[in-house]
Amino acid sequence: MDQPSPSTSKTVEDEYSAVQRRLRTRPVSVAQALNFILCPEDNSDLEDLSDEDEDPSDPSFLFPDPDNNPQEEEIEEEIESGRIEADDHNSEDDHEDVEIARQNATSSGTAASKPNKRRDLAWRKVDFVQPDAAWKDHLIIDQEMSGKTPLEFVRLFFDQGVVNPIRDQTKIYALQKDPEEFGVSSAEVECFLGILAFTGIVKMPSYRSYWSNETRYPVIADGMSRDRFEQIKKHLHFNDNLTQKPRGDHGHDKIHKVRPLIEMIRDNFMKIPPEEHQAVDEKIVPTKQKISLKQYNPKKPDKWGYKFISRAGESGFAYDFEMYTCKGSVDVSDLGVGADFVLRLARGIPKHKNYKLFFDNWFSSLDLAQTLSDQGILTLATVRANRLKGCALESDSKLKARERGSYDWRVETQSNAIVVKWYDNKPVHLISTYAALDPEDTCRRWGGKRKEYADVKRPYCVKEYNHFMGGVDLADMLLELYRIDFKSRSKWYMRIFFFLFDLSVVNGWLLNRRCLAAGQKPMNLLQLKTDVARALLSGASLATPKRGRPLSDADTNSQKKKKLYLSPPRFDKTRWTGALPGLDREQTEMQSMCTSSFQSEMRKM
Repeated sequence: MDQPSPSTSKTVEDEYSAVQRRLRTRPVSVAQALNFILCPEDNSDLEDLSDEDEDPSDPSFLFPDPDNNPQEEEIEEEIESGRIEADDHNSEDDHEDVEIARQNATSSGTAASKPNKRRDLAWRKVDFVQPDAAWKDHLIIDQEMSGKTPLEFVRLFFDQGVVNPIRDQTKIYALQKDPEEFGVSSAEVECFLGILAFTGIVKMPSYRSYWSNETRYPVIADGMSRDRFEQIKKHLHFNDNLTQKPRGDHGHDKIHKVRPLIEMIRDNFMKIPPEEHQAVDEKIVPTKQKISLKQYNPKKPDKWGYKFISRAGESGFAYDFEMYTCKGSVDVSDLGVGADFVLRLARGIPKHKNYKLFFDNWFSSLDLAQTLSDQGILTLATVRANRLKGCALESDSKLKARERGSYDWRVETQSNAIVVKWYDNKPVHLISTYAALDPEDTCRRWGGKRKEYADVKRPYCVKEYNHFMGGVDLADMLLELYRIDFKSRSKWYMRIFFFLFDLSVVNGWLLNRRCLAAGQKPMNLLQLKTDVARALLSGASLATPKRGRPLSDADTNSQKKKKLYLSPPRFDKTRWTGALPGLDREQTEMQSMCTSSFQSEMRKM
């Protein structure tokens, strides 16, 4: 701290001595003394001080001898005995306190100074106080739902409350683009969804291949004509463009075109009772559309795409999600963007029921763990070292010098949160409000000097994190199995629509497995999605009109001519089974002889 000028040093020393004389047992810090001198109105914390007179001329009272301080000697003895740990940041904190006191005094003037909101953390290497982590809720399973059909499970999420608005907004958009009325029914929208579901199962180069003569797929081609499918795909819409605010205005929504669809699906997902262990993680919906919403992450299998933040259970069921709309699109709190996502997604979790929530280091911080703990939600997450305020753990070199699997820990005693640094191939930091070190177990790892498997010890929090963090990744794996993969050059939001329908099918399948009766065999995802697609197509009962004039009764009763297709000749193992059309008998016999000789020569080889 800068020394006061000669003109004011005497006054400051006298005021400081006066404050010290009023003390009985406890000392006063430099920041408190400056605050008392500069802001005498705010001295409520000094009301209990005495007025005992002491000699202000004694310089040792104001500037004590650092070599003759019994309090410091006691602290040094405590540090040497290991009962407390030394803190190298005290001097910096004192300077910060002085600056804060000065700023409060100068900014407030005669008014009372604002309290310092900075919270000092107390990191100690002590035993973690294990809280009551028993789950105080139960998973509700409706056995009556086991008799539902696959389509009924999917319609719990993609119901008529979702299909009818799609129908209405499609009509509105078609009317805005073309004055001629475009009629579409809810049955046609469901038939369109059924075709999309089949395209995720049976892959073809383009959607027109399903109607092509060479690669015709009867289930799709008979359900709806290609032209009608293209018309619905062209006019498919989910929100009115006229209600969107211009870019740059307050309240502009980047995902206005799909916002109602996202909110309706979210509301239906959150109606399902949650599981005890849930994870928050990001997922990528692949796309290469030229739009600012697209994100790039080189560490993901799909490097380009829309980013969604999802909350999923241990089974992979997605209970809630939110689309990431880039920086600056939403207000950010002091906790950060990632923590805000976790807090918004955690609103659907029952409070004070000891639900466990897992997330990675992009979201986590000590303040977030404390905020969720106040809501009765227990957390376990990886955390970045630069987000641990003043937590001095062992260095990487010291942990690496020991055996693989070594770890160090500290406990923040005020919030009862534990931070563990575990060294495997690289160091990893974990923070938790319920899982600590014990019971310790081992895991198998490949490597080392001998290049073989070895047992590596790990604390309990590492095992717990690895076991329950993969809910969102499991949902991603299930989505990729039969994902709808249509390319749309003009409509960037079609990929989001496909993703939401696929996610509804996957959630319906997971809910079907949860509600199985005793002894009932589970249905695999392929079978359920096939049944859903077939039910959507058959339930539509569309009469696809044929080209040309209507058939009369005589034409209907008469035998219809079958269309002939030229097919290549078929070879049997021993003889020729057919002849090319247009060849006479002599040419056919010559080809038969050549074929027989060729087959005999092939048998000799």
